[in-house]
Amino acid sequence: MLKFKEFLNEEVDSESIPIDARYLENNLAKLNDDLDTLTAKPYQNAPILLAQMRGCLERYGMILPATATDQFLNLGAEVAYSLGESGLYLYIVYDTNDDGYVDGYAQVVNSDELSDLLDLQGAGVLNKDRPMIAVRHSDWYRKRDDDAGNTSEY
Repeated sequence: MLKFKEFLNEEVDSESIPIDARYLENNLAKLNDDLDTLTAKPYQNAPILLAQMRGCLERYGMILPATATDQFLNLGAEVAYSLGESGLYLYIVYDTNDDGYVDGYAQVVNSDELSDLLDLQGAGVLNKDRPMIAVRHSDWYRKRDDDAGNTSEY
């Protein structure tokens, strides 16, 4: 058992996520479906995407390392983490579009699929063809009777 100071100073491998390989193998299709659902729509910013991704991965026993937070403070990133001794990798890519919203993609893949995805550099998997999101005015909910002759609101 480590003492508290030793625990704080312990080296952590930030490129690998410890996982039960058998559990991952049994739930791989469901995990990838959940990640597809999670990344289907754009997010307001990358930290929100990170928080949603952490919640999804924690249901399957995966804890993203703290170093992932630094990656998600950028406007775009492409990261991959090895998943223990399973021979699988968690691939995550996201980018900020012209409208300021974040499109992302994440999947658990094997080494061949990972090398193919890294060669694409995120261009082939991100949804770049979606229509831009129109921003509503902050008072969109307010009743407007100014053209109807009703002056009681003034």
